Amino acid sequence: MNVILGNCTFKYQCNPKLKVMTIRTLFTVILKVLGIFFIKNFLETIPQLLSLLNFLNDFGGEQKLLIGLSEISLMLLILGLVSYFLIFKTDLIIDKLQLDKGFGEEFIQLNIHRTTILSIAIIIMGGLLIINELGNFCRQLFLYYQEVKLVKQNYLSKNPNISYSIISFIKIILGILLIIYQKQIVHFIEWRRKK
Repeated sequence: MNVILGNCTFKYQCNPKLKVMTIRTLFTVILKVLGIFFIKNFLETIPQLLSLLNFLNDFGGEQKLLIGLSEISLMLLILGLVSYFLIFKTDLIIDKLQLDKGFGEEFIQLNIHRTTILSIAIIIMGGLLIINELGNFCRQLFLYYQEVKLVKQNYLSKNPNISYSIISFIKIILGILLIIYQKQIVHFIEWRRKK
């Protein structure tokens, strides 16, 4: 017997502490978390691709720059579309792929709300971004410092490149912003879901 109380559906008991989730809702949460990780990859890709464009501009010529720009635009478009569909069009994906079909049980017992799972995913994503980039940032600053020393001693003729340090710093800031603003991000995702 199912009992509906407010926004929660309880199965077999009238115990409000026993919350259950449908298979469809579970897949919705999983797809949204995957979408958030695609956004992380999207944000990590942008600085790297800008660095590639800078390299092509300096050494590749105009034709290679245009080809590189079109490839980068296509890649960013694909990542953006995948993220959009995973986060905002989850019902369409679940319906087309029939992800919620073929399960014996229609309900799964969970005591965690969807927004809590999304918040945890965003915090983990931001934390991983910071952890992965902190070491890289220190290494890039050290390499920049070494290049500056070599230029001053006339062992190196080109100007030192600080762009990799800036890219790492931007990724660290993005990780921090994801952690700080995770509630607003989750509210935006949920607002779009209800729309």
